[in-house]
Order: sequence, then C-alpha cells, then structure tokens
Amino acid sequence: MRVKKGPERNIGGYTRCVTLTGITVLLLTGCVTGEQQADAFGGQAQTSKQQMLEQKFKFQLPNADSTISMLSQPLTPLSSQRASVNIPYKKGERVTLKAGLPLFSVRKDSRIAADQMKITHLTIPSEKYTLAAIQGEWVQVKTKEHDSYWLPGWYALKQSNLMKETDLRTITVKTGGKLYLTPDSTVAWSSSESLSEQALIVSEWKDWYGVSIAPRIWSEESTGYHHVLLWVKKKDIESQTSVPDRWFVSESSLPTSLLRQLVDTKLDQTTSTKQAVKWLGEPDWKEHSRNLNEPGDPMRIGQTWRYERNDAQLLLTFDKSNKLTEIRWNMPAGQQNNQAAGGSYNRLDRFVYTTQVAPGKSIPQTLPWKPEWVNQGELDYTFLQAGTEDVLLMKGDDGGFSGMHYDDSFYALDRHTGKMLWRVHNGYGPAQAILNTKRDAVTLFTSYDTDRKQYLDRVRHINLKDGKLLWEYTPEGHVRLNGIKAAQNVVIVDTPAAEGSSNGWIHVLNSSNGKGLWSKKLTTGYQLLNRSADEPYVLYQEKNQLIAADPLTGRTVWQVEAKPSVIDHIENNPYFDGIHRIDPFGSLPLERWMLLNDQWVLLDMTSGKKLSQFPARSGQQLEVLNEGTVLIRENKKGDAYGDYGDYATSLFDPATGASRWTVNAKIERGLADEDQLYVIMNGYPAAVDYRTGVTKWDAKESVGANQHSTNQGSYLIIGERLLLPRNEDFLVMDKKDGTLLGRVHDVVMGTPEHRDRDAKNGMINRIDNEVYVGSANGRFRVFPVDQLEGDISF
Repeated sequence: MRVKKGPERNIGGYTRCVTLTGITVLLLTGCVTGEQQADAFGGQAQTSKQQMLEQKFKFQLPNADSTISMLSQPLTPLSSQRASVNIPYKKGERVTLKAGLPLFSVRKDSRIAADQMKITHLTIPSEKYTLAAIQGEWVQVKTKEHDSYWLPGWYALKQSNLMKETDLRTITVKTGGKLYLTPDSTVAWSSSESLSEQALIVSEWKDWYGVSIAPRIWSEESTGYHHVLLWVKKKDIESQTSVPDRWFVSESSLPTSLLRQLVDTKLDQTTSTKQAVKWLGEPDWKEHSRNLNEPGDPMRIGQTWRYERNDAQLLLTFDKSNKLTEIRWNMPAGQQNNQAAGGSYNRLDRFVYTTQVAPGKSIPQTLPWKPEWVNQGELDYTFLQAGTEDVLLMKGDDGGFSGMHYDDSFYALDRHTGKMLWRVHNGYGPAQAILNTKRDAVTLFTSYDTDRKQYLDRVRHINLKDGKLLWEYTPEGHVRLNGIKAAQNVVIVDTPAAEGSSNGWIHVLNSSNGKGLWSKKLTTGYQLLNRSADEPYVLYQEKNQLIAADPLTGRTVWQVEAKPSVIDHIENNPYFDGIHRIDPFGSLPLERWMLLNDQWVLLDMTSGKKLSQFPARSGQQLEVLNEGTVLIRENKKGDAYGDYGDYATSLFDPATGASRWTVNAKIERGLADEDQLYVIMNGYPAAVDYRTGVTKWDAKESVGANQHSTNQGSYLIIGERLLLPRNEDFLVMDKKDGTLLGRVHDVVMGTPEHRDRDAKNGMINRIDNEVYVGSANGRFRVFPVDQLEGDISF
C-alpha cells in the first residue's frame, strides 16, 4: 500500500466471492455476502460436522504419554489437501504463543474476506493458553477464564519462533500474488487493490513477510475488531514504503485509517511511555486518567496522553509503572470512520481497547485552564455539598452501579488551599451530612461502622473546620434510624416506633449541644419534609395535614390540609434530579413547591400561605429555574419513563398562574440568562427564547444527543461562554450560537447514575471569581474565572 497525504481514504463495502488462484469466480451457490459471510466451519454447523467427523473417524485426544496428532482426513472441501498439524503439546498443556497474534472465534478460510475476520482478541503476554483441540491446520486454545479461541497451529510450532518483527512498511503486491493464512498454509486470499491498501508489513519469517490487514469495520454493536495477520511471499512484493516513526507528528500526515492500523498492530500492554514517544511522538496533552480500578478497590490513577486531530483523537493511558493499560479512540459521528455509532469496549485481561464514537460530528479539542489548586480524593466522584468563607464540605462516592456503592465519604477542604481538613468514610450504608444554621458545624448520620465492619447507626455533630466531635446522639434500644433532618438551630432524628413499624417518633435536638428539646409520635404514613437548617420550622405531614412546628417547643405554628396524593411523589424516583437546584454557598429560598391533594402548591414556608398552584399528573416532572419560573415536563403517556418523543414541556409562571409556552420536547437542566434559556433538549444542548420557547440554537449536529439524560452537572455561564459537563468532558461553548469551542484540560467527567441530585447541585459551581469543579476521578479543583487560556478568553 502506498502512503498518501490528504484526507482519509475510505474503503467502501464490497462483495467478496470465493477466490481460487487469484481469479474471482461465482460458485453455483452464489457469492458469500453480508450475513452469509459466516464462518464456513462456525456455529452449530461446525459442532454438528465436528461430531459427525469424530464419530466417523473415531477421533480421540491422546493420553498422557503421547502428543496430539489428528487424522489427516478432510474436514471441508477447501482443506481437503491439508493434513492436520502435528503439535508438540498434549491436551490441557500450556501452549507458548507470541503476543499480538489474532485469535479467531471460529475457524476461517478464504470464503471470508481478509478484512472481515472480526478478530475481537489478540494473544497477550499475561494470559495462559492451554491446548483444547486440533482440527486441520487449526488449534483451539482456552484461557484461564475458560474462553475458547482458534488460531493457526503454525504459531504453536517451534519454527514460528524464528518469526521476527520488522520495520513497518506499506506494500503493493504483484498481480496474481496471494496472502496466506500462514507460511505453510494452503488457505490463501488473492490480493486485490483494495486489500493491498490495507496491508502493512510487520514481521518476517524466512522468505515470507507477515502483513497486518486492517478490519473493514473497526467496531459495531459495542464490539471492537482488530487486525488480522496474514503472510505473503517476499518475491510477490512489487513495492514497499517505510512508515517513519512519530506517526502523529510526521510531516507525511498519515491518514487516520493507517494510524489506527499502526496503533492496533504495534501497541499492547507491554508498551512503555518511551516506546510510545518513539513511535507516535510527544502527545498534545498529558492528563490524569480516570480511575483504572473497579468500585471497591483502592483508587488507581494513571496518566492519559492525548493525541488530537480534527477527525480523530487517540488516548493512551499508562499506569504508575509507565506501562500502557488502555487504548482509546474518540471518533466523530458521520464521517465514515469504519465503525458503528456508539463505539465498542474490549477488555484483554487488565488491558482495555475502546472506540468511542461521539453522538455529534465534532470532537472537542483541549483548552488550557490552570486551576488555583487541586485536591485528589480517594473515591471517584467529588461533589460540593456546602461552602463557607473558609471551608468546603464535600461528598465522595465510588460511583457503583445504580447508586450501589462500597464506600462514600464526607470530608472538608480548606477553601483557600485545597488541603483536606478531615474525612469520615461511610462504607456500604446510607449516610447524610447536614450543615447547621450557623454554618460552622455539620451533623453526620452514618449507618455503617467502617472500623468495626458492621451496621451501626450513629448521629454525630462535628466542627466543620477540624472535624472534632461536639456531641453524639445514641438512640434508645439501638433501634435502626430512618435518618435525620434539620430546621433552624435543631437536628431532627427520625426513628421508627418499633422494628418494622410504619409509625414513628421524631426527636428534636438542640444543634448546639445535642440535648433533647421535644419528641412526638407520628402515625402510619407520616413524612418528615425538612430540607435544611435554613427552614424556620419542623415540617411533617400526618393525618391529612401538613404541619409546621416551632423547632424549640413543638408547638404548631401553621398547618394546611394535605390529603395523601394518588400520584407518587417525583422525588421518590432515584433518577429524578430534584425540583430545586441548591446553591452550596447560599441559603434555600423560603418558598417551596409541595405536592398537596394532587396539586402542586407553592407555599410560603414562614406562613403556610399558598402562592400559586397547578394540577399534578402522573408522568410529570418539575424543575424550578433560577428566575423562579417552573419547567413542567410531562410524559404524554403518564409514565415515569419514556422516549424523548413522549414528552411535552411547559414554562409555568407562578406570578400569573399560567404557562408561557409549551413545546413538544423533553427540556431539562435549564439556566435562564436575560432573554435566553439554556437547556438540554431531547438529549442535546440548546437555547430557547425565554419568553416564547422558540429554539434559538441547538448543538444536535455538532455535540449530538445522548440517549439517556443523566444529570452530570448544571450549566455555568462565564461572560460569553457556556460551560457544561458532558459525557467525559467539561465542555466550553459559545452561548450566542452554541459553537463548540473545546473541552477543559485535565477534567474527567462521568455519568453519576442515581447521583443526579448530587451532580446537579455539587459538580459545577461559581462564587465570585472562582469556579469549583468536581470530577469522576477523585479530583476537585478551583479555577480562576479570568484564566482560561488559549484561543478564547473570558
């Protein structure tokens, strides 16, 4: 293949017929195409044929005193002249194989196009392969996880040890030349022009060259594919061109298709940082990686190197020993990059190979923004819970699936330096942290003792600055608690009346010293509704009444009728990100939307006065915007979940009691700014006219739409720029037209499933000239507003 400058070459799909002696012929049964290009030996047909042959030829595996030697009977018409390979291994013995050899799910022959082998795994040094079977020139090996693969038996012979790596070269094969499965194989493919363009010399053995053939499609349906290794006689090479090192910075401007093949062929888990620099050149950016371990294991952060082009990005992640542990390609959608939308994930032992196809046609380029300080935590997600002049109250979470976790924690950071002041690990159990009214202490409820390794409910009130214990509450009889709430200057302990009882007690404690002020027994179906220590009264719902009680005495200050609703409260849905966005540095508003008598009612929390209301319906979600108006998302089918097309969204104005506008779309995560409302519309960023709902711009084509609408964090506006956590990036956009400007350097975002409320309130925040940003790799940092560098500035 000849290296060409300019845009990537596209090898279109083509029909591959059975080839004999280099001439394409059409068999009476027709060409093998599309889904018919299955392995001639594979699947159930293979099993039945194998069973038939074993019965016919009485195939037996050897005993411990012999080596495996198969009968040289024909397995298929295409291998009728090929005797079974003699392998110097016994069944169950470990087979020594070179690294990087393609492993086949089933046996292949020339009826399958060479670039459609669909290789999902390569041999790796750390794997132990054992011999399972031999059929013709193929051997079957098993991994330590008992996965089975096929590969040509030649690679298990001692003579294959003479195979050695060569300098990388592209080639042109002479007319009539063939590519063989191995140097001693009868299975061959004629070398077409399109196939030659994918051939890359990578090794040699005697009079043969080993050539890497890139897959026609790199990934589909979440499965990624690798190159296949075939062989060509040296005398059949017409021309060859060396591929210089420093592939990504080479003046020859290698096409992305060749870069992918080079990386797939050359790099593996033994690749060091030194080798990567030699082959690829210095990266454009170096960043801290995501957590390389699974939840439950200690955090392991490596270094990710980013090589960025407009049509592709390569991310190489190295561990602390400077060995490669992950290869990832980021590809834009809609540019015929030989992979299906959505991407793929392949794991080879602890080595990960990923292709991520963006939902949009643009992949963000990195922008520098130097933080004032960075704190590295011990758990993946870092959420800001509350902030004072000197201290930041943080929550760490390991990001376990669907909200389940091995550990989460509460900790405090010095706001000026990022130094950790104290930390409490909460383990498996539910936990809460509530700041007091003075904002100088925090009450912690934990249900698991990480030191004793057992479930134990504790309520502790500690100093915010140093973590010193101020007081602790111990429930009588060691009954399990439902949790805690807070109101002005008090802590409210919610306790069941007895184990398994739906009745309960609330015990109200003085937040300064933990002494009991009053208690009240509540009947079945009660709810304790306080949100923070900013609220003036203890708020509970019981016996068709919503009651606001004086926090010091328990005396009823006001009450309103509140019959049980037939509609489940939306905040019982763990995927819902909350009605209100809570400012970690501010106080909660004293007006609150409550579900009363199947009506959504805006209550004045000081007086109980109803300020506005509208009917509640199933499938409805509320989102109070920063201007006080309410986005009402309504599933037209009345379901809690649905596709984007199932939703209509209205903007309700509490002052008038009417909706300003309604659009047929799911609109969420809104931020009002002057006459525009920045939102996520049907999964993609957009801006609508705040007065009319008419779309001003959307980034559906450039950024793309996410299928699922997990809240990763809220919008933030700085000058003319719009910042947004999106997939794994912290995006910067132009707020006037939605142009994607880039992603912020060294910020790893994630998808905090079932942590939507924490992400909505605590992932991205601004106060004065500082921006506080969490992450999905344990890092939390503070950026100065005026220091985003590069081609844009604030």
